[in-house]
Amino acid sequence: MKKSFLALIAGLWAWISCSNPVTEQFSALDRTIDRQEMYDLIQTHIQDSLSLRYQDAVADSLKWEAAYKLQSILSYRDIESCYNSIQDMLRLCGDDHRQKCISESCYANILYKMDSLGSAHRVLQQIDTVGMCREALDIYCFAAYHIFGRLSGDRPQFNQDKLDIIEKWWKSDSTRIECAYYYNELHRNNQSLENAVRRLYDCILTSPNDTAKANYFLALEYMHAGDNDSAIWYFAKSAECDMRLAVKAYNALYELALLLFRTGDIKRADRYMRITLKDAYSSHYESRYEDVIGAELEIMNVLMEGQRQRRRAIISTTIAIALLLVVAVVSLFLLTRYSSRLSISRRQLSEASKIKDSFLAMYMEKCVDYLNKVDEYRSSLRRASKHGGVDAVTAMLRRPSFADEEFDGLLQNFDSAFLGIFPDFVDKVNEHMLPEYRLDMSASGELSTELRILALIRMGVSKRQKIAKILNMSVTTVYSYHSNLQKHSLHPHAGFDEIISNL
Repeated sequence: MKKSFLALIAGLWAWISCSNPVTEQFSALDRTIDRQEMYDLIQTHIQDSLSLRYQDAVADSLKWEAAYKLQSILSYRDIESCYNSIQDMLRLCGDDHRQKCISESCYANILYKMDSLGSAHRVLQQIDTVGMCREALDIYCFAAYHIFGRLSGDRPQFNQDKLDIIEKWWKSDSTRIECAYYYNELHRNNQSLENAVRRLYDCILTSPNDTAKANYFLALEYMHAGDNDSAIWYFAKSAECDMRLAVKAYNALYELALLLFRTGDIKRADRYMRITLKDAYSSHYESRYEDVIGAELEIMNVLMEGQRQRRRAIISTTIAIALLLVVAVVSLFLLTRYSSRLSISRRQLSEASKIKDSFLAMYMEKCVDYLNKVDEYRSSLRRASKHGGVDAVTAMLRRPSFADEEFDGLLQNFDSAFLGIFPDFVDKVNEHMLPEYRLDMSASGELSTELRILALIRMGVSKRQKIAKILNMSVTTVYSYHSNLQKHSLHPHAGFDEIISNL
């Protein structure tokens, strides 16, 4: 039940993520970009058809119409080729007022796009606007708005010319999508977003290119209002229309990349800006080069800084891991040493426990035997006193003491107990002695005095006074035996006792 619930939540989350309008529009735009080559072929076919119509036309008026349609396509695909078509229009228009006004307005517009601002302004001033048809006026006002706008940056007096041209355009053709947006731009501080959007929706869209522009202008309105999500959606929609029309000199994808960059979607912004830069070069859109290259460099700097930060994080993580490994290796080494020492300590404790148990048992047994023999000796003294008097007791006291025999038995018991714990002790001792001075036990299995001294050292009795007392001999004798043993060992200078104690 719990797994089913989690699966349901995951499915709902995936559905919500996939149904996000912005995400869906990005997917549509990316699919269109992937098919960009196919759309280019379609537009190239249309372009070739117009070129053939231009070549086959006999009359100048028909050639002009073909050149005019051709430039309307080329103005968004290849500005240099568009410039050549406009030159044909200027050559073929003759005295036809409509054709001449349209040709000169197109010429001013293409010069602006080619970043020849001064030449564009001179051409604009020479155009006779009296009796200009609506079609020519749209092209003229569009070019004039941008030319005056660029000139007003350095010379504010052109700002009024820009205002005048938009007011004139608005009065003559308020349903033109560009006119509606530029009118909104001039009155942005005095109107609501709702009114600005309504004006754009009221415009008449006569071509797919108008649809692309409508979405682009709506995106700008929402962006200026601070609604970035809506702006991103409309920019993406406009860019999708541009890609379908095989437009190269566009604004939507460029603005979308900038907005995505400002909102933190750096990778997508970088991808779209690279496409914008490639298409700007392809269309020879010189007035856009500097802006696109500057934006791409800024995006690349952010990406490179992100890579540097990730590299620094990787280096820091690597160093931290290396330090942890060093600590782990040192800890493992210390733990191994500690474990080894602990094992030695446990072995020594086990041996000490065995020694303690063995000699405690021997001690108790000997104590009991000694007490019994003392009791028997006292009984014999009483019996001698009762039957023989003082002379009989004195005679008994003059006999050798039974303690001498008990001491010999005690040493034998010691030998037996010790060899029970360390059966190979003699062999191990001989491994550290010179071959000609190796020690042997007696035929009855008793330890020699030298071996008993070494046995006591192995048991931890290191002081010579204690050894002398246990073995019932003088300290000098113990020193003599020990010195002789060390001298004939493989370690005559130092460490002999330590080696014996670790056997």
